[in-house]
Amino acid sequence: MAIISLLALLLCIVLSFIKKINTGVIGFALAFLVGVYLVGMSPNEVIKGFPTSMVFTLMGIMFLFGIASANGTLGKLAAMISNVAGNRVKLIPFIFYFFSLAVSCVVGGIIGGSLICPIAMKVGKQKNIPDFIMGAAVIFGVQGGCMTPIAANGVIAGSLMSDIGMSGMFPLWLHLAISCTILFCIAFVVGGGLKLAALDGAELNTESSSFDAKQKITAVALVAVIICTAVLKTNVPLTALTASAILILLGCSTANDAINHVSWSVIVLISGVSMLVNVMTVAGGIDAASSWMASVMTPSTASSIMVLTGGAMSAVSSATGVVMPTMIPTAPAIAAQMGGAVTVQTIVTGIVIGSHVVPISPLSTMGGIVMATSNEDTDKDRLFRNLLICAILSVVACGALAMTGFYGLFW
Repeated sequence: MAIISLLALLLCIVLSFIKKINTGVIGFALAFLVGVYLVGMSPNEVIKGFPTSMVFTLMGIMFLFGIASANGTLGKLAAMISNVAGNRVKLIPFIFYFFSLAVSCVVGGIIGGSLICPIAMKVGKQKNIPDFIMGAAVIFGVQGGCMTPIAANGVIAGSLMSDIGMSGMFPLWLHLAISCTILFCIAFVVGGGLKLAALDGAELNTESSSFDAKQKITAVALVAVIICTAVLKTNVPLTALTASAILILLGCSTANDAINHVSWSVIVLISGVSMLVNVMTVAGGIDAASSWMASVMTPSTASSIMVLTGGAMSAVSSATGVVMPTMIPTAPAIAAQMGGAVTVQTIVTGIVIGSHVVPISPLSTMGGIVMATSNEDTDKDRLFRNLLICAILSVVACGALAMTGFYGLFW
């Protein structure tokens, strides 16, 4: 049954990639068919694999930031921040990088990227900055900041880490932030960033000069949620939904606007794959996968192999919905089978790094957003090639960095 459950996951990924179907939809079906009719689980046991806490947290965060997106608060923040550089064009990509990183610390990668990327491309066109550089700034930025306890990616990783007895998100966030910062700096230089010329008399984006009353209230609410959850340790989704209710009552947005900004496709993806992974666990698939990976690793290559494997899987699936839920549960068994020469933390870090640097690929959702929001005069074929090459080299570079033992630090 262990092999069958692993084949079911492989089938799920392949079918979703070929047919362009949400992986979670297929995951629901295979969890039911494999779990009940092959593994011998009851329907209720299959349903118990539904990640209720994770889904509720994601929904609460998405709902709140749906309001901030719908009423223009996030867009105005991004435009305002871009004006900080004035006509110093070389600074603009870095401003967007660190702004994206900061936003992602709260909302996560995919949400932050989808909100900021269209604005970044618009600003890039105004300042004659190549789409590749602006796209890299946003994607590496949102990926670099997404491993916090309240960001969507961090919520998922934290839940999975808790299940295997790990605690503490800061070292993971730090490793990912450092890796993405290095990769963006390289992309900036290779993409021609040093050749960007200052614009004489460049016009600032005057529409960002002030926030209206609704946007001011929304900004205050966002800050309040961050303080309450990070400092006072209040429940993240309940705090976010309470703030959302207050904002709607004050007329800052409507419930429908917030609902329309909830990424239900992400929730379906994560839910379906999580249920299938639960079936795999019961069937022994996770243990079998752990044993196989441990057999081809050495202490010096373990982290590097996890980076490359995570990157390869993320290129054709989802880091949050497929890669982390599938691979993180294998970490304790791999570490144990290697006699403790490699820590569970190092293995998990490798998985997270690999799966989170490859989404700049145009075949992934994040890279697809860059392609979709690129300016009309951009050479799309060239942009596609540059993003794909960047994704491949990013994974290889992080794999090489892993072999130095860097991802074992700070824990």
